[in-house]
Amino acid sequence: MLIREAGIIFNGIPVVFVSYHRASKENTDLICSSGFMTGILTFAECLMQPIEYFESSKYTIIFKKGIMQDFYGKNREILSFLVMDKDDRLEKYLDRTIKPILDKLLKRFISEYNGCKVNEVAKFEPFKKTIDKVFGTDTQTLEEKVSSLLQ
Repeated sequence: MLIREAGIIFNGIPVVFVSYHRASKENTDLICSSGFMTGILTFAECLMQPIEYFESSKYTIIFKKGIMQDFYGKNREILSFLVMDKDDRLEKYLDRTIKPILDKLLKRFISEYNGCKVNEVAKFEPFKKTIDKVFGTDTQTLEEKVSSLLQ
């Protein structure tokens, strides 16, 4: 199960995002991608609930939804997400491993940044280290693992 991307989307805005293995050489627009994910999730939830993940022929996007207060004290939707290669073993690991990790990531983010201004995205940069601690070792190629051991 190769993890491609992981991150946090707050009220439709990508606040922290880590890309491990790019699916293509082209640069993607993070705001458009996050808006698309949020929009498609909202649309799907109008038809059925709950939505845990979307799956295409190549990739799976897994979501964990929560609520966090913004700077003005309003409760807003927050998502932790994971983009990974499609894997037939997903159902086996989804409830036991993946969803608890996304939930833990979401709770850490909320505990650290509840009530913050979302437009000050630079303050969320240190949270990338938390994401790396959770997903980093499983997302490295063999060469990256070896080079990290040699440093």
